[in-house]
Amino acid sequence: MHAPVYLIPGLGADSRTFEGPWFGLPGCIRPDWPGYQGEASIAAVARFVADAWKIPQDAVLVGTSFGGMIACEIAKFTSVKTLVLVASSDSAKDFATTSRMMLLTHLIPLRPVQWALKCLAFTPKLLGNPRLSPHSQALLTSIRMFTDCQPSFYRDMFKAMFMWDGLAGSTTEVIRIHGRNDHVVVPPPKVDLSLDGGHLIAMTHARQCVDYLQTRLFPSVS
Repeated sequence: MHAPVYLIPGLGADSRTFEGPWFGLPGCIRPDWPGYQGEASIAAVARFVADAWKIPQDAVLVGTSFGGMIACEIAKFTSVKTLVLVASSDSAKDFATTSRMMLLTHLIPLRPVQWALKCLAFTPKLLGNPRLSPHSQALLTSIRMFTDCQPSFYRDMFKAMFMWDGLAGSTTEVIRIHGRNDHVVVPPPKVDLSLDGGHLIAMTHARQCVDYLQTRLFPSVS
């Protein structure tokens, strides 16, 4: 029996991040963020969601962006089999936009922004438009997910990200998948899979990500 694979979305995102090919990973579980209870640190959020999602020992955690941070933090107190960081990092310093977003989200009310984006993202012209590129489709999905997120959680987590102490000293296996054009999370010099994409590779390059993970995590069924 395969270890369960938890697919953890980024900040302002949800399980819609992992569609299509991702369903092909044996034992995949696509949790959504539980209701925010005011947790002020990455460690507190990680413990809260690990309990809410009932993450067992020896699970595989796949986290994209902020979700990778949470996956790393869970690995500090749970015996995780493998960490997979997709457009993410085990160090806060690699998240290039955190300081800017921390400032912006405290200056700009988020609910009016969400309402305006929801009106834009659900116009008939965009709904089901087959001519949109994979990147445009992923960006549109990201906007739609953002319009449904809790503003308080989204705003507070940038400070938590800025203060995060990272994953130094862990012996858990870490698989790194990055886009060469990612301007949100700086790719490290050495990665396991480098893709010709940006920060949204979990959506734009889902097939490549899943095919690689099939061979790394489940070689007997790939």
